Amino acid sequence: MSTIEERISRIFTDEHRLQLWMDVEAALAKCQAEMGIIPQQAAKDIAAKADVANIDMEEYRKKYIEAKQPLVPLLGLYRRAIGASGEYLHVGATTHDIVDMAKMVSLKELWEITTEVLKDLECRIVKMAEDHADTVMAGRTHNIQALPITFGWKAAVWADEIHRDIERLETSKDRIFVGTFSGAAGTMASFEGRGKELEAKISEELGLKAPAFSWHAARDRIAEAACTLAIIGGTMGRIAQEVYLLMGTEVRELAEGFREGIVGSSTMPHKINPINCQHIIGDARFLRYDAAHCIECMAIDHEHNLVHFNDERTTLEHMGLTMADLLDRSMEMISTLYVDKERMRKNLDILQGAMQSEHVMLELGKKIGKMSAKDVITELATKAVREDIPLAQLLKADERVNCQFTEEEIDNLLDPVAYAGSAADLAREYVQMSRKGY
Repeated sequence: MSTIEERISRIFTDEHRLQLWMDVEAALAKCQAEMGIIPQQAAKDIAAKADVANIDMEEYRKKYIEAKQPLVPLLGLYRRAIGASGEYLHVGATTHDIVDMAKMVSLKELWEITTEVLKDLECRIVKMAEDHADTVMAGRTHNIQALPITFGWKAAVWADEIHRDIERLETSKDRIFVGTFSGAAGTMASFEGRGKELEAKISEELGLKAPAFSWHAARDRIAEAACTLAIIGGTMGRIAQEVYLLMGTEVRELAEGFREGIVGSSTMPHKINPINCQHIIGDARFLRYDAAHCIECMAIDHEHNLVHFNDERTTLEHMGLTMADLLDRSMEMISTLYVDKERMRKNLDILQGAMQSEHVMLELGKKIGKMSAKDVITELATKAVREDIPLAQLLKADERVNCQFTEEEIDNLLDPVAYAGSAADLAREYVQMSRKGY
């Protein structure tokens, strides 16, 4: 397991979830002691035992099955570990308060790691854009060769999309990472008029913003977090799909890095498959459907219920573990990506000049009119592709064209390197812009 996977997977273990619940309980006790609601010594005793190592996980799991409620069994074991001061544990709180606060802390941890990895990926791809700004290749639309581009330009488009994902992570923090500590029905009735003060203090203690209202029933923050992760999955899935397609035997312009020990097939020794790409594409699909499930969990009646309680948690945990795999494989895919410049150049000639039909049409249009030129070049380019004839041969033999251009001019018009537009300049401009921090 890689460092990325280890760091993210740890967040979504049973032990870490219970540790966060204990952390929230300890933060609650500390804030209540500062407000004079419980004794200072009680808060110290609660904090001293706020370690999941003090909980027998097997006993917890048995009690969870019996109680069919996740927090109460933990509170019983936690109270036993604390001793007499355990009487001041969980004063005025409800399970939703503890679980939702902890859920936000865990999501914030995921956010930080995801942002860090995406920034690293962006830097690597920006370097790729710089190195290949002038590497001309076939641009494709509808999976068919269209016009020449440069690989550096394509990489810059990837990096720019990842940059927007990073911005989404950054700009959503204030909306998403908000605490909630408001008691059983969200009215703070159990806090004797000091609920807002307590909620603000505990939110700050846990690194969260204080809300305007309880959001036990308003799950839009969770849904936004899930949708943001799904969008990131969509970005990496799209990039992986491009690598996947360009790795095909008949194309071979890009390839996942190969190392000893990788097995492509149990029966075909020659196979080197786009393993990471396929996993990333699959991960992206999981994230999209999980996000849709979190949106379904927004349908909460009244002040809160348990319709969403378990499946929202398990869905978010699945999204976290899926992100761990997606980010890890994306990092390996990008950092080991092989770019075959020679193959890219060779593939530009597959259509034997027909890729340059637009260039010829526009230049001929300057002499005989654009629409007339389109009719002429469409006829000739279509014939060239369908009958596998070099377009230059047809252009040079056609009186509608050869009376306007010399053979040398026709050859120049069909040079794909000369018709990559501003791709190289745009790639370099993006690199400079990116390194200046936009």
